Amino acid sequence: MVNTAFQVPPALAPAPLPRWALAAVVLLALLNLLAALGGGLVRLGTLPAGAVGPTGPQAVATHGALLMAGFFGTLIALERAVALHRGLWVPALAGLGGLTGWVLGAWQIASVLWVLSALGLLGLYLWAGWRRAVSQSLLIEASGAMALVLANLAFGWGLSVQARLAWSAFLVLTIAGERRELGRLLRLPGFAHPALAVVLSGLFMSVLLCLRMPDAAQILWWLCAAALSVWLLRFDLARYQWRARGWAGHTAICLTVGYGWLALAAVVGLAGWPVAWHLLWLGFVMAMVFGHAPIMLPALAGWRPQPTRAALWPLGLLGLSLLLRLGGSVSASGLLLAMAGATHVLALLLFGLVMARAVRRGR
Repeated sequence: MVNTAFQVPPALAPAPLPRWALAAVVLLALLNLLAALGGGLVRLGTLPAGAVGPTGPQAVATHGALLMAGFFGTLIALERAVALHRGLWVPALAGLGGLTGWVLGAWQIASVLWVLSALGLLGLYLWAGWRRAVSQSLLIEASGAMALVLANLAFGWGLSVQARLAWSAFLVLTIAGERRELGRLLRLPGFAHPALAVVLSGLFMSVLLCLRMPDAAQILWWLCAAALSVWLLRFDLARYQWRARGWAGHTAICLTVGYGWLALAAVVGLAGWPVAWHLLWLGFVMAMVFGHAPIMLPALAGWRPQPTRAALWPLGLLGLSLLLRLGGSVSASGLLLAMAGATHVLALLLFGLVMARAVRRGR
């Protein structure tokens, strides 16, 4: 998932970032992920309340922040820092912010660190635009970084609804920008580019509208999310690569399934069911992670995993877990929700194991 908009000419690129520092930041990201998963499992009733670490109920209430600002904030900023060979402090601050809140319960300090990290990520986009020509994809991703700044500010101010929507905008806009960059050579109908601009502008406007009119903002958000899913299913590069060999085909399948989850999340969200947010995060966003991980590993760690169809098994298990969660939310079944939480984790663990085996075989 390395965006070519962030690659600089060899003559201008500084030395690669130290491997030990990259490993430390990856560890921070994983710790944030574990903390977020622990809090989520307690909320679903899969784990007992004492299993979430030293800050107890606070970690449960803020598990979404750990996932968004802690894990994804670290992961996305790390990919940008690696591509530009600079700014490793940006993902490091995001990871440290999560641990500060989770371990010490100092969530105000965590929010400050997260805001500084988000500003640093925005600075990386500005630097990339200065050293290279500004592109549509770069502007889209920069708007995602701005949404992250607003989300982390809202979290610090205790505006949970606004933070949730802005964090979601950060992820969706970042993904949309990356897909637009990778599909820049496709010949699309004349209306496709302005249509995408209108849809993404609507997503960002919903973040601003949420500050004053949260209910209207969420309706606008889900309408634009539905439109984006249609655009991606119709115009994204993934539709041409389903039968490609190796990781290209794997990525295309994961992305297309993810676009389906985005569409379902929009329908469920417009129906007013809160589970729509988890369909978005764990369905759409995690499908993007599953699809792009084999591409990211060579860039981040120099590993070249061997292609394997087994890498699609976690995607299917994740889908099953989301169906369980949807059923549990609609029927108010605690058992289904607990089973869904356990299956979420199993899907992530299975993906880690499959990728570890692929990396080992690739060596």
